Amino acid sequence: MPDPTVREMLVAKIDELVGMTSRDLDEIRAVTDQLEPDRSQSCRVVLTMAKVILDEVQLRAAAGPIGEAATSRRRLG
Repeated sequence: MPDPTVREMLVAKIDELVGMTSRDLDEIRAVTDQLEPDRSQSCRVVLTMAKVILDEVQLRAAAGPIGEAATSRRRLG
């Protein structure tokens, strides 16, 4: 497992990339909103799914190592 400083740098980079990609998705939405209504709606659904996936990546990266919370709970219980 990387030391906390490296981990923090990695999470910060993920946050940066997610922000950039999110802005790109907003720009794509602005363009696809100009298509025919059915095409525009179809694109909007997919763009929303993409944003949800980006949010998941960001949340999972920031959450910390898998199993860490479960180990802490066992010690408390």
